[in-house]
Amino acid sequence: MARIHRTGVNRTAARTALSLGHAVVSGGLRRVMGRQRPPTRARDYPRWETEPGFGDATWVIGQKPGTLLKSSPMRLLGTEGSLNPATAHRIEYVTTDARGHTITATGAYFHSHSRWRGGSRPVVAFAPSTQGVAKHCDPSYSCTVGASVFRTRPVDIIAAYELPVTNLLLAAGCHVVITDYPRDPDLQLQLYCDHTSGAHSLIDAVRASHVLGLPQEAPVGMWGFSQGGGTVAQALEDPTYAPDMRVKAAVVGAPPARLEEVLRHVDGSLVTGVLAYATAGLMVTSPEIHEEIFSVLTPEGITKLLNYLATCAGGSVLASGWQSSATWTRNGATLGSLLEDLPAVSKEFEARHLGRAKPSAPVLLWGSTNDDVVPIGIVRDLNRRWRRLGGDVTWREDRTPHLPGRTGFNHFGPYYRRLADDVGWLLDQLRR
Repeated sequence: MARIHRTGVNRTAARTALSLGHAVVSGGLRRVMGRQRPPTRARDYPRWETEPGFGDATWVIGQKPGTLLKSSPMRLLGTEGSLNPATAHRIEYVTTDARGHTITATGAYFHSHSRWRGGSRPVVAFAPSTQGVAKHCDPSYSCTVGASVFRTRPVDIIAAYELPVTNLLLAAGCHVVITDYPRDPDLQLQLYCDHTSGAHSLIDAVRASHVLGLPQEAPVGMWGFSQGGGTVAQALEDPTYAPDMRVKAAVVGAPPARLEEVLRHVDGSLVTGVLAYATAGLMVTSPEIHEEIFSVLTPEGITKLLNYLATCAGGSVLASGWQSSATWTRNGATLGSLLEDLPAVSKEFEARHLGRAKPSAPVLLWGSTNDDVVPIGIVRDLNRRWRRLGGDVTWREDRTPHLPGRTGFNHFGPYYRRLADDVGWLLDQLRR
């Protein structure tokens, strides 16, 4: 195998680096990208040094997607006792992004030792919701932490808020595979809400886990909420990427089926920082998109962008909560409303739309009437599209009363409220 850093191939990332470097104080980009590890001392957080050290994402030549490159045992919170025994490995593997580039990605494989009541023991391909795009926010790392506050400027918070879901699945006897989502190898920026790239990395994480003891014949279930919901939805719409993978059922919650509408919806809310994640992920997609976005940003907007990229979701909430992105743009329009008017960005948004093909397996699709992150209209529309295409869709709309304040509780609250029921639905499907 050959791994290469293709400095002459991805001109998009190079141009992004150049422009950002001119727009902020000298070395600003280097400082941000250098903070990809938790900004804390070892004695403040000793477990960090016990975790496997994986390198940055790189380009790969000569290896098939799904090839396991490296693995290391890891500690998974909640699985060390007799009630929920499981072994865990962090993994580095080969995958492909939406543009056909072969790159490395990371994730984790959790091998359950609990009894499985049914036929063949299944594996659940788990696509996490947004935890942040910096490397120390990776789900394969945060699940060893649980929660931690980093006393930095700005303050950062790491939180593995989907750890209860993975533990519930493991306790039921399912193996679980998660992805950290792929990154652009030149700038190490996560390809945020790039549904196709995320779907590929999730599928290839399952393939790579076969080397670590995951049976080839294990039936596959899928689980995704929010960002993860978009990933799983895309994987279901394009089964040709892994025709050998037998997906039996999937749970898809609040998927950002129309990303541009999500960005308008969250602008000025407690989770405004999500705009930075999405914007950076768009900027490394093509030279045209990079130039369009950079041309509308103010120096303050670029500085905010860089700051939020260095923090996890909890830290970004503290830094960006309830702020409008109107100060980020030269004409004073909010970024969420402005991006979709840019021709190349609009075309990329269109390419990421969900609902073009029927799901390849039975799916429980749900959304929340009062969701303050992912608007219910785009989830309802996905349900209609899938049904018209002949998909086997179980639809649920959560009508939890609205909580004021645009805090995100109307997004996450229904997820946890119906968690046990949704896991039960998936388990029933996997036992058939």
